[in-house]
Amino acid sequence: MLSSRANGTVVAYSRAFRKWKQFALDKLDGNAFPASPFYVALYLQHLIEETHSPSAVDSAFYGLKWAHDVAGIPSPTDDPIVEAVRSASKRVLGTRALCRKEPISPTLIHDIVKKSDLENPVVLRNVTMYVLSFAGFFRFDDVSRIRRSDISFKEGFMVIKVLKSKNDQLRKGDEVVVSQLSSDACPVALLKRYLVMFKIPPDSKDLIFKPISRGKGCCKLVAPDKPISYSTIRGAFRRDLLSLGVEPSKFGLHSLRSGGATMAANNGVNDRIFQRHGRWKSAQAKNTYVDDDLEQRLQVSRFLGL
Repeated sequence: MLSSRANGTVVAYSRAFRKWKQFALDKLDGNAFPASPFYVALYLQHLIEETHSPSAVDSAFYGLKWAHDVAGIPSPTDDPIVEAVRSASKRVLGTRALCRKEPISPTLIHDIVKKSDLENPVVLRNVTMYVLSFAGFFRFDDVSRIRRSDISFKEGFMVIKVLKSKNDQLRKGDEVVVSQLSSDACPVALLKRYLVMFKIPPDSKDLIFKPISRGKGCCKLVAPDKPISYSTIRGAFRRDLLSLGVEPSKFGLHSLRSGGATMAANNGVNDRIFQRHGRWKSAQAKNTYVDDDLEQRLQVSRFLGL
């Protein structure tokens, strides 16, 4: 039953339920489970007053619902009073506007590649990850889990298997095809160069993007099957942007995925192929990644026949 939800979701729900349990121990003589709808409504009101965050109310609401559903007993969240308090939190506190990072542009990608010393193993690793994330619409978790055995090179393109992804909860797997390009920022050429530099054989099942150990006159990937950390690549990405005179706070690693998606959308890539390339399950999810070009938006009013 626990496996019916993603592990991260279970962790979040468990944390929210423990907070409710502590509140019940402190304020309600330990009446935490099964939870009384009246007490849960009071708890949600307490969160409204203490946290000033509707997301904290939602977390508590769904954490309690999950715990009762797992136990197979009626949930207090089905009570209209509890639902009314939850709805009130959004009206009283409002919902915070999302502050999304800007999508990265291909111009910035080219500038990073041109200024980088690709003979440096660490730099080559970082740049290869940037370009792959942009070209394959990869999240950091996706690109950091690529194994050598997931990659196959064909005439003029490569195929990368995505065996596990955030939006593939049933583990059906997917694959991304990336074309070879005639530019310095070609993801196929960069990845081939990286694999040759670190002598990773085609039949290896190791992760390819790992921490690098520096020795006397040499660099090598660490032996354990340990992926590179998010903070390492984020820090390198920020430094590379700063070296170009670009404000790094505007961008994050997710800007690489959204940047590739934005360029594909604004250049007229077929919508179905575009969605498949990014492994989005719905058009709504896909559209949140796209920053529509002004020229594309102006076409709406131009083609109204006025």
